[in-house]
Amino acid sequence: MRGVRAVVLVAVAVVGSLSARQEAEPSLEVVLARAAAYVGSYQAKLTGIVAEEHYRQNVLGTGRRGGTQLREFRELRSDLLLVKTGNGDSWLQFRDVFEVDRKPIRDRDQRLFKLFVGASADATTQAGAIQAESSRYNIGPIMRTINMPMLALILFDRVNQPRFIYERGKSGNVKRFAALAAEGDVWLIEYRETQGGTVVRGAEDKDIPSHGRVSIDSRTGRFLRTALISEDTEVRALIDVSYRAEAGLDLLVPAEMRETYELKRTLARIDGRATYGRFRQFTVTTTEKPKG
Repeated sequence: MRGVRAVVLVAVAVVGSLSARQEAEPSLEVVLARAAAYVGSYQAKLTGIVAEEHYRQNVLGTGRRGGTQLREFRELRSDLLLVKTGNGDSWLQFRDVFEVDRKPIRDRDQRLFKLFVGASADATTQAGAIQAESSRYNIGPIMRTINMPMLALILFDRVNQPRFIYERGKSGNVKRFAALAAEGDVWLIEYRETQGGTVVRGAEDKDIPSHGRVSIDSRTGRFLRTALISEDTEVRALIDVSYRAEAGLDLLVPAEMRETYELKRTLARIDGRATYGRFRQFTVTTTEKPKG
C-alpha cells in the first residue's frame, strides 16, 4: 500500500507542476507591457554609453533598369550613442563617424560641439541636425536615416504600440538564444503598422508602413533579435539586428546589424553589415565655449 500511495503522490506532484507552468504562461498583452517597460528602461540606462561601430556598405546596380551597372563600397568606423534632444523626452541614435575608408575625419570635435555643447533648444531642429550628421557618409541612391540598430525597439514603446497590430508567431529554433533566455520563455512576435503618420517616413514626408518580427524574452521583455521591414512602391528596406550580453550592463546590446535596401524601379541594391563593441561611458571634451 505504501508503494501505491507514493506513486499516486508523485503523479499528482507532476501534474501540479505542469499546471503551474501553464498558468504562468503570460498573455500577449502582458509580454507587450514588459517590452514597453524594457524599452523605457533601455533608453534611460543606455544614455551616456557609447559603442564603437564597424560598418561596411555595398551598392550594386545604381543605374537605371537595363543601364550601366555600378558598384560602390564604403567602410565606416563610428561612435554610436543614444542622445536626448532639446528639453523633451525624445531620444535619437547618433552615429559620430570618425573614420571613412580608413581615413580619419578631422572635423569631429567641431561637429560634437555644434550638436551637444552648443545645441539648439529647439528639439526638432536638433533632431534634424543629428539625423543629417549621422547619415551623411551613407552611400547609394537613397537618403536614409533608419540604418540604426535600435530603431525597431521604439515600435514597442507604449506611445507607439497603438499604431501596430501584434501577434505571437512560431518561435522556431530558440537554441541560438540559449545564453540570453530560457528556451521556454523565447517568443516570436510579429507586428504590422496600421495607422497613418507612420514611424518611418519617405520622400516628401510620405507614409512608409513597417512590419516585421522580434524574438523576445517573455519574462523580462528583453529583445533578443529584431527584424524591421519598411516598404512602399519605391523601396523595400530590411534592418535585422541581433543582441548580446555586455559585462557591466543589465540589458542586451546590439551585436550585429544587417541591412538591405531594394529600389524597385532601378533594381539598385544596398547591403550593409555593422558590428558593435567597446561599450563605454561617453563624454564630450572640447576646448571651445559656447557664446553667450
